[in-house]
Amino acid sequence: MKKLLLTSMVTASLLTGGQIDTGTITETESTETIGTEERTYWEIATFKPKQPLTDEELKQRVIYTNIIGAGVIAAWGTTFWDYFDSKPVMRNEGWFGKDTKYGGADKLGHLYSTYLWSLGFASLYEYWGMSEDDSLLYGPITSWVFQGMMEVGDSFSSSQGFSYEDLVMNTAGAAFYYVREKYPSVKSKLDLRLEYIPDFNSDVDIFTQYNSMKYLFALKFSGFEEMEDTPMKYLELQLGYYTRGYQDRNNYNSKERVAYVGVGINTSEVLKSMGWHKTSKILNYYQLPYTYLPFGYDFDSESSVAPYSRPYYGDRK
Repeated sequence: MKKLLLTSMVTASLLTGGQIDTGTITETESTETIGTEERTYWEIATFKPKQPLTDEELKQRVIYTNIIGAGVIAAWGTTFWDYFDSKPVMRNEGWFGKDTKYGGADKLGHLYSTYLWSLGFASLYEYWGMSEDDSLLYGPITSWVFQGMMEVGDSFSSSQGFSYEDLVMNTAGAAFYYVREKYPSVKSKLDLRLEYIPDFNSDVDIFTQYNSMKYLFALKFSGFEEMEDTPMKYLELQLGYYTRGYQDRNNYNSKERVAYVGVGINTSEVLKSMGWHKTSKILNYYQLPYTYLPFGYDFDSESSVAPYSRPYYGDRK
């Protein structure tokens, strides 16, 4: 999942700048430092405008961002991947079947990474002074274009190829971000998260370790008015999926494709109650391991999976 590598890079930068929630910048905050002579290195690096920009200037920045993003992808793919070493090729990668390369984990990787890119670009646009309504539209559009350009690059790669399945999941990730941000009732109730414990003993780079990742949706009780002032607000229901042994197949005794339902602790709500409001927002996107009780079903062995009855990284040799 090469997309996750670039996603992690931009998200880390944006989160360090405090732009986790696109609604956190008020008009006062966004204009207090604009126009001042003293500018931080962060403001310079992120091209924070010295003066408020017009709508036309902001839209031009969106266009430039898309063009620069496409150029970065082309340069990176040519240098580090095998872009443009073959004629365009289409590949049918399948979805979540037993005969697929990663058991579908890569498809959820596309969903999640496009979702996270949408957050990053929307936060950046709002940081530049764009309205919240416009940023939540242009952010996922840019993310979709950015991820789509990677698919175009993949089509010229002998090891990859263009995958319509990836494009569908990219679209779903951008659409989910837009809907979640557009409707506060959805945002307060539903998260899309990645659970990940890097395996430093693996030969696979830390950004593409499907054997270490789980993807999940969390339904948060704190988003329901009836429970927001009760202890139930610290609980949530989870629906997740992960694979083990599909990647790095020769080092595994068996393969797993596990879907699970879990009852978990809403760690974001716990931190919020302790006054850690900014930190708590990170946990709307990252799932802390071992903070929930999962009940799963393995489609490969056709058997149920009791909570934590199997090694986290799978059945390795």
